[in-house]
Amino acid sequence: MDFEIIKNGYLECDKGFVTLGRDMGKIVKIPVYCFLVKHDKGNILIDTGFSKNFEQTWNKRLKYYKPILEKDVVEYLKSIQIDYIINTHLHIDHCENNPFFKGAQIIVQKQELKFARNPKPYQKLAYPDKIEDLNYKIIDNNLDLFKDKTIKIIKTPGHTPGHQSILLNINKKDIFIAGDACYSSENLKYFCLPGILWNPDKIMECYDVIRNLKDTQIIYGHEEVNQA
Repeated sequence: MDFEIIKNGYLECDKGFVTLGRDMGKIVKIPVYCFLVKHDKGNILIDTGFSKNFEQTWNKRLKYYKPILEKDVVEYLKSIQIDYIINTHLHIDHCENNPFFKGAQIIVQKQELKFARNPKPYQKLAYPDKIEDLNYKIIDNNLDLFKDKTIKIIKTPGHTPGHQSILLNINKKDIFIAGDACYSSENLKYFCLPGILWNPDKIMECYDVIRNLKDTQIIYGHEEVNQA
């Protein structure tokens, strides 16, 4: 099973959106990643990132976040058939390219899809203006995707109601893709909430889950990854 980290680009924003109460007012650039997993039973893309058309689609969001595109994920993967998409959640920087991967089955938690289609005012701009009707596989719990313990989807609500993280076993090495269950190691170290959230108590529960992972590489939602 092959695993590739794809850097979609960066979001330039106030650090207060990343670490609530820490360094507010400081402008930072946070990375946006997607992940390609090639399994015998299909190619899986974990998150699809923001699109090359962000200047037209992000609208009011551009007041708070400036996307910096490094790699058009759709163009980069144009020669690869994507069979499954696993969205950690449906915020615009994690799912905007979903519609461009025709034929892919999109695995999403039931609560996430419901919330994304009618978000509360405090998260409205975090989601795309419209959640298109695509080929969703709606789940409502944890899922061992191929029942072989290589790709496990784990519910990690808090940042959003239906957030999910992914535990991969690649060549006997465990990799935990946290998504925005935890933006960065700084959030974990200082028990620091993100600036955008749904339930702070649930976030802290997710932090505890991550702290208790043993012999596992943790890939945080918006922290640079050492790809060496």
